[in-house]
Amino acid sequence: MMGAFLLAFVAAQAAGVPPAESADTYIKRAATYEQKHDYAHAIPELRQALKLSPDSKQANAMLGEALLAEDYPGEAIPYLERAELLDLLGIALTEDHRTPQAIGVLLSALQKDPNNPDLLFYLGKACGFLSKSSFDRLISVAPASARAHELLGESYQAQQQYGPAEDEYHKALALQPDLSGVHLALGLIKLEAGNVAEAEKEFRAEVKLSPGNGEAAWRLGSVLLKEGHPNEALAELERSNALRPQMVETLYDLGKAFSLVNEPAKAEKAWLEVVALNDSSEQAASAHLQLSELYRKEGRTADANQQLEKFRVRQKSQPPD
Repeated sequence: MMGAFLLAFVAAQAAGVPPAESADTYIKRAATYEQKHDYAHAIPELRQALKLSPDSKQANAMLGEALLAEDYPGEAIPYLERAELLDLLGIALTEDHRTPQAIGVLLSALQKDPNNPDLLFYLGKACGFLSKSSFDRLISVAPASARAHELLGESYQAQQQYGPAEDEYHKALALQPDLSGVHLALGLIKLEAGNVAEAEKEFRAEVKLSPGNGEAAWRLGSVLLKEGHPNEALAELERSNALRPQMVETLYDLGKAFSLVNEPAKAEKAWLEVVALNDSSEQAASAHLQLSELYRKEGRTADANQQLEKFRVRQKSQPPD
């Protein structure tokens, strides 16, 4: 005797009705479309598959990806959630401007794939959305606050409009004299203008306000070197290195300071550490040159020539300004 399913199949065939297709059939057909990037035809196939098998992780994943590819991020989100595809979910949330949620998901995805360029791009994009939103709100609700003036100062500084930037920073400090970071920003403006003495004053003020700020300590040490005060510079640079170890800028200047106070072994150690940390950096190229000069003074001709050659190779590989 024929089974009930087989009887129904035979009856359907006799009536000219095609047998019902399985979820796998729809998924396979959709996969063929997706291979051709024909998402418009893949999407209805996947919707049919999910009607038959709502819990299919594969169908949810494929439909979420197809919808995202067709620029329907909001519609893609629930399918990507069910498929547990954190990378695509983070992208969809970013594109749908669900920024706080997107940042959390993208950070989780990056733990599994920390060098993924798409994830890094969308995390930056999501953070940019959040930053703009909060900054816009700051200017809207507290336009006369110290933070609003600081923000405007940063905006002008980024556009290299240094006069208006200074004005905004001074307004911020007038309202809140202990505002950290503002003296550092003013010092950088002074340094850009070639006014090293004024830059030193600003960096000293920042160091006093924020003694734990490694960058401020480095900046102060660096200008003290420029002004010819190697011993005082050395103290700040060593403090910076203790606060923020392995910062190549600090280590390079440390090497210069040690060299100036006649401690060549310590200078060599600092410059070699710069090279070991990032041999493609601008500081590393300069460190090779400094090491060449140091070795030549010590009569280590072969070592000096080797470092000079490394400097020349890196100079050639540096992109033009």
